[in-house]
Amino acid sequence: MPRLQGYRERIHQPFWDSLIRTTGVPDVAIKNGAKLFGNSNVGDLGQTNMTSAGQLTSDQTFVVLAIRCWLYFDGTNKRTNYVNVASQLYWTLIVGNKPQFQAPAWYHPSGGGVWGFDSADSIMNLGTPEQPAILKLARPIIVPVRQGFLAQADFFDVGDVSALDLLNAGASDDQKVILYMIDGLLTRDVQ
Repeated sequence: MPRLQGYRERIHQPFWDSLIRTTGVPDVAIKNGAKLFGNSNVGDLGQTNMTSAGQLTSDQTFVVLAIRCWLYFDGTNKRTNYVNVASQLYWTLIVGNKPQFQAPAWYHPSGGGVWGFDSADSIMNLGTPEQPAILKLARPIIVPVRQGFLAQADFFDVGDVSALDLLNAGASDDQKVILYMIDGLLTRDVQ
């Protein structure tokens, strides 16, 4: 469909990418310093909604207003995974070659997800599942036209306890999802 020359529209649109989304042992081990929004997940909507690696398509721009980290773990090691990842995972959002925001995972509540208690077990989450419970930035981060961006995941062990060891191994019933999301305003051509 042809674009309307001289017209642009601005919509609220989150972009996400997954560090891990698996049950049991991942097909490819997570490495310290893993970079998201690259080639590895493009084309799989369950993993990412990016349609090109590392930058927005066409002449789109993005204003990042909030950042979220979705953690979901279930199975034998769910509590241990939540505790280890929340305390050991640090994110760096990089636009171009410049770090724009850096903080631990616990500083990035997801603002959504499962919440409550059942008779057998408590249900854990990173923050409460409500819209106000997200990391809203004091100043927006601008992603200009054709500018590359990525999110880097760094793990720092606590003593001899390593979150990466359990994420890369664990029980066969362990469900593991770690997703990073930038949330804000997308400017795109009108078609």
